Amino acid sequence: MQSGNMDLHKGSLPRGRRLPEELPDVPLSFDLTHVERVAQRSLEALVAGAGGRHDGAATKMIPLGDIDVLADLLDEWGRRFASDRPDGVYFSGQPGLWHAFDQIYPLQDPNRWDRLRLEVVLELESRGWRRLNPPRGSSFILPS
Repeated sequence: MQSGNMDLHKGSLPRGRRLPEELPDVPLSFDLTHVERVAQRSLEALVAGAGGRHDGAATKMIPLGDIDVLADLLDEWGRRFASDRPDGVYFSGQPGLWHAFDQIYPLQDPNRWDRLRLEVVLELESRGWRRLNPPRGSSFILPS
C-alpha cells in the first residue's frame, strides 16, 4: 500500500470535464501494471462502443462490461491509496475510483464513467469491500 500524488488531468470545466485540447493521450500499455493493461483493453472497447473519448453527438455513458476485470483494477487502485487502520485496510475514496478508469483511458467527460463505476463498486462490495457511510459514501474498509 502506498499513498501517491498523481497528476489526475483535471479539466478546466466543472466536474472534471475537459476542453478537447485538454484531453490527455491514452498511456502506453508498457507503462501500466498487468491489471491496468488488461483493464485498458476492456475500457478501450467499451468507450469505442459509446462513441469514443471525445464529447460529441454520438457519445453516451460508458456501457457495462467486463465487471470482473474492472473490479480487479479498482481493487488495485484502492489498495494503492489505502492505509492500515485498527479496523482494517482503509481507502478514503481519494483519489476517486473513477480516476482509476480515467488514468488509463481518459475521456473528455469523465462523468461518463459513472454508471460503470457504480456497477463495479457493487462487485467490490460482493468481494468484501465495506462502505463506511452507506449507501453513497466513498470510503471503504477493504478485505485483507
